[in-house]
Amino acid sequence: MDLITVLIIILIAAIAGLLLRYFFFFQPKKIGARGAEIKALNHILAGEKKQALQQLSEIARNDTSNHGAFLQVGDLYRQLGNAEQAIIVHEDVLNRQGLGQDVLLMAHERLAKDYEALKRYPQAALHAEAILKIKKKDLWALQAQHRYAVKQAKWVDAIKAFQKEHAAGGKADPLLPAIYKTQEALQQKMAGNKSEAISLLKQAIKLNNKCAAPYYHLGKIRQEEGNFKHAIDFFTSFIELDPMAGSIVFSEIEKMYFELGQFEQVEQFYQRLHQKQPENLEIVIGLANYFERKGEYRDALSLLEEIKEPDYTNLSFILGQLSMLDKLGHKDLLKKTIDAFIASDRQKRILSCPDCGNISDEPQYICDKCGWVKHA
Repeated sequence: MDLITVLIIILIAAIAGLLLRYFFFFQPKKIGARGAEIKALNHILAGEKKQALQQLSEIARNDTSNHGAFLQVGDLYRQLGNAEQAIIVHEDVLNRQGLGQDVLLMAHERLAKDYEALKRYPQAALHAEAILKIKKKDLWALQAQHRYAVKQAKWVDAIKAFQKEHAAGGKADPLLPAIYKTQEALQQKMAGNKSEAISLLKQAIKLNNKCAAPYYHLGKIRQEEGNFKHAIDFFTSFIELDPMAGSIVFSEIEKMYFELGQFEQVEQFYQRLHQKQPENLEIVIGLANYFERKGEYRDALSLLEEIKEPDYTNLSFILGQLSMLDKLGHKDLLKKTIDAFIASDRQKRILSCPDCGNISDEPQYICDKCGWVKHA
């Protein structure tokens, strides 16, 4: 056997030895690590966060280069109510050398969430900003900046954050900039800068003239000044834009018409609103209350009876109707209305699904709308 053949045989034997060593010594460790990760995942899916934390902590200790395991450990600490420990874990990852861009982004996002959980919004905002330095149009970071500005009542920053989020494809409510500008105006008003507040409220209307908030506060300011005519105009716009909340200023409008010596305008005011919004129950109640104060009980009751689908959850409507029936001496109808209210209230309390609110005609133990199951 020549020397070359001997060398080839020795080389083959060495390679075979290495392969055997790999399969018998190294491969089981990989299978073990994978099994531990699967166990941790199963705990997470089962909602067993403490067990998942224990499993992932062991994985991280055995492989300190496993950035994903460390990030998950931090997340679990936060979810279990220990955001301070989460920060320690996530900062440990962030401070490591040679991190790839994806890991950097994930670490900053986790730290922003940790600080947010502790309501430490300035620090959370710094990490959102760090994400945007790496990835300018990261939607999560833009939404986070928006949220943190609102939490800190930084309304100018909130408007800028909204605009950036919107430009990146965010779907935030288009009324928000006008609402934020209104909040900025209220800050100025509280500081005694009324003229600046008025200017900002007008800017809010320019940002979105469908936002009810600035009209309400301009109405309040004009009312405080004694400028009742303009106050009524602003309050009327407020009511038209937010019919449900608008009813809170009905009595104020009536008072101002009285101060102006134009109490007859009150009925016209309600009638105009009623024509524009015939289904608005609050407006109907307001007009009925006006008729009641004038002693025109029959007109008040007629208005309430015209409602096609009485809302027995609205106590103002129910009490108004009962009051009119009592004053008109309609005892039988009064009793019938009370019985209808009791039946409706009972059905709502007893036959409504506690999960989705669906009201059934008879007792149900599985909701046919959302699948909720009643347990003993």
